Amino acid sequence: MDRLKVAVVGATGLVGRELIRLLDDHPFFDLEAIYASQSSIGTIIPVSKKGHKLEVKHAEAEEISRRHFDFVFSAVSEQSAALLERELMQNGNRIITNASGNRMLPDVPIVVPEINFNEIAKLHHNYIIANGNCSTIGLVLALAPLVKFGIRSVNVTTLQAVSGAGYAGTPSMDILSNVIPYIPGEEEKMVAETHKILDPYNKRNFQLTATCTRVPVINGHLESVTVNLGSEVSLNDIVDSFSTFRNTDLPRDLPTLPDKPIIFHDEKDRPQPRLDSMNQGKLQGMQVSVGRARISGGILQFVLVIDNLIRGAAGSTLLNAEVAARIGGYI
Repeated sequence: MDRLKVAVVGATGLVGRELIRLLDDHPFFDLEAIYASQSSIGTIIPVSKKGHKLEVKHAEAEEISRRHFDFVFSAVSEQSAALLERELMQNGNRIITNASGNRMLPDVPIVVPEINFNEIAKLHHNYIIANGNCSTIGLVLALAPLVKFGIRSVNVTTLQAVSGAGYAGTPSMDILSNVIPYIPGEEEKMVAETHKILDPYNKRNFQLTATCTRVPVINGHLESVTVNLGSEVSLNDIVDSFSTFRNTDLPRDLPTLPDKPIIFHDEKDRPQPRLDSMNQGKLQGMQVSVGRARISGGILQFVLVIDNLIRGAAGSTLLNAEVAARIGGYI
Protein backbone atom coordinates (compact mmCIF):
# COMPACT_ATOMS: atom_id res chain seq x y z
CA MET A 1 0.00 0.00 0.00
CA ASP A 2 1.38 3.40 -1.00
CA ARG A 3 1.39 5.81 1.90
CA LEU A 4 -0.29 9.21 1.56
CA LYS A 5 1.84 12.35 1.32
CA VAL A 6 1.33 14.68 4.27
CA ALA A 7 2.77 17.89 5.71
CA VAL A 8 2.75 19.42 9.19
CA VAL A 9 2.18 23.16 9.52
CA GLY A 10 3.23 24.62 12.87
CA ALA A 11 5.95 22.02 13.18
CA THR A 12 8.05 23.79 15.82
CA GLY A 13 5.38 23.99 18.54
CA LEU A 14 4.57 21.36 21.17
CA VAL A 15 1.63 19.91 19.25
CA GLY A 16 3.48 20.06 15.93
CA ARG A 17 6.43 18.15 17.35
CA GLU A 18 4.09 15.59 18.89
CA LEU A 19 2.43 15.11 15.49
CA ILE A 20 5.82 14.57 13.91
CA ARG A 21 6.64 11.93 16.53
CA LEU A 22 3.34 10.12 15.96
CA LEU A 23 3.79 10.20 12.18
CA ASP A 24 7.12 8.40 12.35
CA ASP A 25 6.72 5.12 10.43
CA HIS A 26 2.93 5.53 10.30
CA PRO A 27 1.34 2.88 8.05
CA PHE A 28 -0.98 5.37 6.30
CA PHE A 29 1.06 8.58 6.05
CA ASP A 30 4.47 9.67 4.82
CA LEU A 31 5.63 13.00 6.25
CA GLU A 32 7.23 14.88 3.35
CA ALA A 33 7.47 18.49 4.55
CA ILE A 34 7.22 20.66 7.65
CA TYR A 35 6.26 24.31 7.87
CA ALA A 36 6.25 27.06 10.48
CA SER A 37 6.42 30.83 10.85
CA GLN A 38 9.09 32.91 9.19
CA SER A 39 11.22 33.01 12.34
CA SER A 40 11.70 29.23 12.17
CA ILE A 41 12.69 28.96 8.49
CA GLY A 42 15.76 26.77 8.05
CA THR A 43 15.45 24.95 11.36
CA ILE A 44 16.35 21.29 10.98
CA ILE A 45 14.06 18.91 12.89
CA PRO A 46 14.52 15.13 13.26
CA VAL A 47 11.35 13.43 12.02
CA SER A 48 12.13 9.75 12.53
CA LYS A 49 13.98 7.43 14.87
CA LYS A 50 16.07 6.37 11.87
CA GLY A 51 17.70 9.78 11.73
CA HIS A 52 15.67 11.33 8.90
CA LYS A 53 15.48 15.12 9.18
CA LEU A 54 13.51 17.85 7.44
CA GLU A 55 14.09 21.55 7.08
CA VAL A 56 11.35 23.93 8.18
CA LYS A 57 9.87 25.94 5.31
CA HIS A 58 7.73 29.06 5.51
CA ALA A 59 4.02 28.30 6.05
CA GLU A 60 2.63 30.00 2.96
CA ALA A 61 -0.56 28.74 1.36
CA GLU A 62 0.47 28.87 -2.31
CA GLU A 63 3.83 27.19 -1.67
CA ILE A 64 2.22 24.39 0.36
CA SER A 65 -0.51 23.90 -2.24
CA ARG A 66 2.02 23.43 -5.05
CA ARG A 67 3.19 20.23 -3.34
CA HIS A 68 -0.26 18.56 -3.69
CA PHE A 69 -0.25 16.82 -0.32
CA ASP A 70 -2.98 14.29 0.42
CA PHE A 71 -3.47 15.85 3.85
CA VAL A 72 -2.09 18.92 5.60
CA PHE A 73 -1.93 18.71 9.39
CA SER A 74 -2.32 22.08 11.09
CA ALA A 75 -0.86 22.79 14.52
CA VAL A 76 -0.53 26.51 13.87
CA SER A 77 -0.81 29.04 16.67
CA GLU A 78 -4.31 30.34 17.30
CA GLN A 79 -3.53 33.83 16.01
CA SER A 80 -2.62 32.81 12.48
CA ALA A 81 -4.32 29.46 11.96
CA ALA A 82 -7.76 30.51 10.75
CA LEU A 83 -6.72 32.53 7.69
CA LEU A 84 -3.99 30.12 6.58
CA GLU A 85 -6.28 27.10 6.87
CA ARG A 86 -9.03 28.79 4.86
CA GLU A 87 -6.52 29.75 2.14
CA LEU A 88 -5.20 26.19 2.02
CA MET A 89 -8.72 24.79 1.72
CA GLN A 90 -9.61 27.24 -1.04
CA ASN A 91 -6.48 26.08 -2.87
CA GLY A 92 -7.78 22.51 -2.87
CA ASN A 93 -6.21 21.05 0.26
CA ARG A 94 -7.67 18.73 2.89
CA ILE A 95 -6.83 20.22 6.29
CA ILE A 96 -6.86 18.26 9.56
CA THR A 97 -6.44 20.83 12.31
CA ASN A 98 -5.84 21.07 16.02
CA ALA A 99 -6.20 24.87 16.01
CA SER A 100 -9.38 26.56 17.21
CA GLY A 101 -9.65 29.35 14.63
CA ASN A 102 -12.16 27.62 12.34
CA ARG A 103 -13.82 25.16 14.73
CA MET A 104 -17.12 26.96 15.14
CA LEU A 105 -17.68 27.71 11.45
CA PRO A 106 -20.70 25.82 10.07
CA ASP A 107 -18.69 24.07 7.32
CA VAL A 108 -16.05 22.76 9.75
CA PRO A 109 -17.02 19.69 11.80
CA ILE A 110 -15.44 19.16 15.20
CA VAL A 111 -14.86 15.41 15.12
CA VAL A 112 -14.38 12.99 17.97
CA PRO A 113 -14.57 9.72 16.00
CA GLU A 114 -16.12 7.59 18.72
CA ILE A 115 -19.03 10.06 18.79
CA ASN A 116 -19.50 11.64 15.36
CA PHE A 117 -17.08 10.24 12.78
CA ASN A 118 -19.92 10.19 10.23
CA GLU A 119 -19.58 13.98 9.98
CA ILE A 120 -16.51 13.28 7.84
CA ALA A 121 -18.56 11.30 5.32
CA LYS A 122 -20.54 14.48 4.55
CA LEU A 123 -17.41 16.27 3.29
CA HIS A 124 -16.14 16.27 -0.28
CA HIS A 125 -12.87 17.17 -2.00
CA ASN A 126 -11.21 20.01 -0.05
CA TYR A 127 -12.24 20.64 3.57
CA ILE A 128 -11.19 21.43 7.11
CA ILE A 129 -11.74 18.85 9.86
CA ALA A 130 -11.09 20.05 13.42
CA ASN A 131 -10.57 18.25 16.67
CA GLY A 132 -11.84 20.00 19.77
CA ASN A 133 -10.13 21.81 22.57
CA CYS A 134 -8.10 19.42 24.74
CA SER A 135 -10.46 19.71 27.71
CA THR A 136 -13.53 19.48 25.49
CA ILE A 137 -12.40 16.16 24.00
CA GLY A 138 -12.04 14.60 27.44
CA LEU A 139 -15.41 15.93 28.56
CA VAL A 140 -17.43 14.80 25.53
CA LEU A 141 -15.89 11.32 25.58
CA ALA A 142 -16.98 11.00 29.22
CA LEU A 143 -20.45 12.45 28.58
CA ALA A 144 -21.24 10.37 25.48
CA PRO A 145 -21.83 7.14 27.48
CA LEU A 146 -24.26 9.07 29.70
CA VAL A 147 -26.48 10.45 26.95
CA LYS A 148 -28.77 7.41 27.11
CA PHE A 149 -29.59 8.21 30.76
CA GLY A 150 -30.72 11.76 29.90
CA ILE A 151 -28.36 14.66 30.67
CA ARG A 152 -30.08 17.74 32.09
CA SER A 153 -27.08 19.85 33.08
CA VAL A 154 -23.31 19.60 33.40
CA ASN A 155 -20.84 21.57 35.51
CA VAL A 156 -17.13 21.05 34.98
CA THR A 157 -14.02 22.47 36.64
CA THR A 158 -10.73 21.81 34.89
CA LEU A 159 -7.23 21.68 36.37
CA GLN A 160 -5.13 22.07 33.24
CA ALA A 161 -1.44 21.28 32.83
CA VAL A 162 1.05 23.93 31.76
CA SER A 163 1.90 22.04 28.56
CA GLY A 164 -1.58 22.98 27.35
CA ALA A 165 -0.36 26.56 27.04
CA GLY A 166 2.42 25.64 24.56
CA TYR A 167 6.11 26.50 24.66
CA ALA A 168 5.59 30.12 25.64
CA GLY A 169 3.17 28.84 28.22
CA THR A 170 2.68 30.32 31.66
CA PRO A 171 5.66 32.09 33.28
CA SER A 172 7.18 29.84 35.93
CA MET A 173 7.02 32.54 38.58
CA ASP A 174 3.26 32.77 38.03
CA ILE A 175 2.47 29.04 38.14
CA LEU A 176 4.89 27.55 40.70
CA SER A 177 3.10 26.85 44.00
CA ASN A 178 0.03 28.47 42.52
CA VAL A 179 -3.27 27.91 40.73
CA ILE A 180 -4.42 30.42 38.11
CA PRO A 181 -8.24 30.43 38.10
CA TYR A 182 -8.67 31.79 34.58
CA ILE A 183 -7.54 30.72 31.11
CA PRO A 184 -8.58 33.27 28.46
CA GLY A 185 -11.25 31.91 26.10
CA GLU A 186 -11.10 28.37 27.48
CA GLU A 187 -14.47 28.24 29.20
CA GLU A 188 -16.25 29.65 26.16
CA LYS A 189 -14.54 27.07 23.93
CA MET A 190 -15.57 24.19 26.17
CA VAL A 191 -19.22 25.23 26.22
CA ALA A 192 -19.57 26.01 22.51
CA GLU A 193 -17.58 23.01 21.26
CA THR A 194 -19.28 20.50 23.57
CA HIS A 195 -22.69 21.55 22.29
CA LYS A 196 -21.56 21.47 18.65
CA ILE A 197 -20.28 17.90 19.08
CA LEU A 198 -23.00 16.41 21.29
CA ASP A 199 -26.22 18.28 20.53
CA PRO A 200 -26.95 16.47 17.21
CA TYR A 201 -26.65 13.11 19.00
CA ASN A 202 -28.37 14.01 22.27
CA LYS A 203 -32.15 13.86 22.56
CA ARG A 204 -32.26 16.62 25.17
CA ASN A 205 -30.28 19.85 25.15
CA PHE A 206 -28.50 20.48 28.43
CA GLN A 207 -26.98 23.45 30.20
CA LEU A 208 -23.19 23.41 30.55
CA THR A 209 -21.08 25.63 32.80
CA ALA A 210 -17.29 25.50 32.98
CA THR A 211 -14.52 26.89 35.17
CA CYS A 212 -11.03 26.44 33.71
CA THR A 213 -7.86 26.75 35.80
CA ARG A 214 -4.14 26.32 35.19
CA VAL A 215 -2.17 24.22 37.70
CA PRO A 216 1.56 23.41 38.12
CA VAL A 217 1.32 20.01 36.39
CA ILE A 218 3.47 19.28 33.35
CA ASN A 219 1.08 17.08 31.38
CA GLY A 220 -2.46 15.77 31.79
CA HIS A 221 -5.65 17.78 32.31
CA LEU A 222 -7.87 16.74 35.22
CA GLU A 223 -11.58 17.61 35.14
CA SER A 224 -14.09 17.41 37.99
CA VAL A 225 -17.54 16.86 36.47
CA THR A 226 -21.03 17.03 37.96
CA VAL A 227 -23.91 15.76 35.80
CA ASN A 228 -27.60 16.14 36.59
CA LEU A 229 -29.29 13.08 35.09
CA GLY A 230 -32.68 14.05 36.49
CA SER A 231 -33.43 10.65 37.96
CA GLU A 232 -31.62 8.00 39.96
CA VAL A 233 -29.41 5.62 37.97
CA SER A 234 -27.48 2.80 39.59
CA LEU A 235 -23.76 3.34 39.90
CA ASN A 236 -23.17 -0.10 38.41
CA ASP A 237 -25.03 0.96 35.26
CA ILE A 238 -22.95 4.16 35.08
CA VAL A 239 -19.66 2.29 35.45
CA ASP A 240 -20.74 -0.33 32.92
CA SER A 241 -21.62 2.41 30.44
CA PHE A 242 -18.20 4.03 30.82
CA SER A 243 -16.38 0.71 30.52
CA THR A 244 -18.24 -0.63 27.48
CA PHE A 245 -18.51 2.60 25.48
CA ARG A 246 -17.54 2.08 21.83
CA ASN A 247 -18.59 3.17 18.37
CA THR A 248 -18.96 -0.17 16.65
CA ASP A 249 -19.51 1.47 13.25
CA LEU A 250 -15.98 2.89 13.19
CA PRO A 251 -13.44 1.15 10.95
CA ARG A 252 -11.47 -1.11 13.29
CA ASP A 253 -8.12 -1.04 11.47
CA LEU A 254 -7.17 2.54 12.39
CA PRO A 255 -3.66 2.62 13.93
CA THR A 256 -4.46 5.40 16.41
CA LEU A 257 -7.90 4.20 17.53
CA PRO A 258 -7.82 2.76 21.07
CA ASP A 259 -9.65 -0.49 21.71
CA LYS A 260 -11.37 1.18 24.67
CA PRO A 261 -11.68 4.98 24.62
CA ILE A 262 -12.44 5.13 28.35
CA ILE A 263 -10.60 3.42 31.20
CA PHE A 264 -12.59 3.34 34.43
CA HIS A 265 -10.67 3.26 37.72
CA ASP A 266 -12.20 1.75 40.87
CA GLU A 267 -9.51 3.20 43.17
CA LYS A 268 -10.68 6.23 45.18
CA ASP A 269 -7.50 8.19 44.42
CA ARG A 270 -7.57 7.75 40.63
CA PRO A 271 -7.29 9.05 38.00
CA GLN A 272 -4.20 11.25 38.42
CA PRO A 273 -2.32 13.17 35.70
CA ARG A 274 1.04 11.65 36.70
CA LEU A 275 -0.28 8.09 36.61
CA ASP A 276 -3.00 8.22 33.97
CA SER A 277 -2.20 10.78 31.29
CA MET A 278 -0.14 8.20 29.40
CA ASN A 279 -2.54 5.24 29.64
CA GLN A 280 -1.44 1.92 28.25
CA GLY A 281 -3.61 0.99 25.30
CA LYS A 282 -3.35 0.53 21.58
CA LEU A 283 -1.59 3.88 21.58
CA GLN A 284 -0.33 5.56 24.72
CA GLY A 285 -2.29 8.65 25.66
CA MET A 286 -5.34 8.06 23.45
CA GLN A 287 -7.62 6.82 26.24
CA VAL A 288 -9.45 8.99 28.78
CA SER A 289 -9.31 7.88 32.41
CA VAL A 290 -12.47 8.20 34.54
CA GLY A 291 -12.88 7.53 38.24
CA ARG A 292 -14.29 8.72 41.60
CA ALA A 293 -17.83 8.12 40.32
CA ARG A 294 -20.54 8.90 42.89
CA ILE A 295 -24.29 9.30 42.38
CA SER A 296 -27.06 10.57 44.65
CA GLY A 297 -30.55 11.58 43.65
CA GLY A 298 -29.69 11.67 39.97
CA ILE A 299 -26.59 13.83 40.52
CA LEU A 300 -23.50 12.06 39.19
CA GLN A 301 -19.99 13.23 40.08
CA PHE A 302 -16.77 11.91 38.60
CA VAL A 303 -13.21 12.89 37.73
CA LEU A 304 -11.47 12.42 34.39
CA VAL A 305 -7.92 12.81 33.12
CA ILE A 306 -6.96 13.35 29.50
CA ASP A 307 -3.48 13.50 28.00
CA ASN A 308 -3.70 17.02 26.61
CA LEU A 309 -0.88 16.64 24.07
CA ILE A 310 -1.98 13.28 22.63
CA ARG A 311 -5.72 12.58 22.92
CA GLY A 312 -6.31 16.28 23.55
CA ALA A 313 -4.31 17.43 20.54
CA ALA A 314 -1.91 15.64 18.17
CA GLY A 315 -3.34 12.13 18.61
CA SER A 316 -6.89 13.30 17.92
CA THR A 317 -5.72 15.16 14.81
CA LEU A 318 -4.00 12.03 13.56
CA LEU A 319 -7.00 9.81 14.32
CA ASN A 320 -9.30 12.18 12.41
CA ALA A 321 -6.96 11.95 9.42
CA GLU A 322 -7.00 8.14 9.59
CA VAL A 323 -10.79 8.15 9.57
CA ALA A 324 -10.85 10.62 6.67
CA ALA A 325 -8.37 8.54 4.70
CA ARG A 326 -10.38 5.36 5.24
CA ILE A 327 -13.82 6.88 4.58
CA GLY A 328 -12.53 8.78 1.54
CA GLY A 329 -11.12 5.59 0.06
CA TYR A 330 -7.56 6.93 -0.04
CA ILE A 331 -6.26 3.94 1.94
